[in-house]
Amino acid sequence: MSDSNDTVETAYGRLDRAALRQVQDTYDTTILLRMVDDLDAILAEARAEDGLRDMLLRLHGMAHTVINGAGMTVTTGEESLPELAFDLLAELLRIVTMLKGWLVQIEPLEQLTPRN
Repeated sequence: MSDSNDTVETAYGRLDRAALRQVQDTYDTTILLRMVDDLDAILAEARAEDGLRDMLLRLHGMAHTVINGAGMTVTTGEESLPELAFDLLAELLRIVTMLKGWLVQIEPLEQLTPRN
C-alpha cells in the first residue's frame, strides 16, 4: 500500500486520510444495516395489499377514467380521486423524508474522496 501525507490507499481505493480518521472516530456502520432493514420494510409495505403499488394503480385507474374517458376499472364510493392522491402524497413524503435522512448518513463516506 502506498500512502501520501493526505491520502491512504485501502483495499477499496485511495481515501482522504483526515476524513478517514474522522469517520473512524465517529461513524457507526450499523446505520447502513438499519437502512437495509428500512428498505426491506418499505418494499414489503409498497407491495402489500393496499400498499403504494396498489394505490398507484387505483389512482391511475381513476385518473384514466376521469381524464381520458376510459372505462371504469376502480370501484366507486370507497375514496375520491383527490383523497387517494392526498394519501399517496403523504406516503411518498414519508418515504422521501426517510431517504433524505439516509443521504445525511451516507455523505460522510462520500467525503472520503481524496481532495487532490
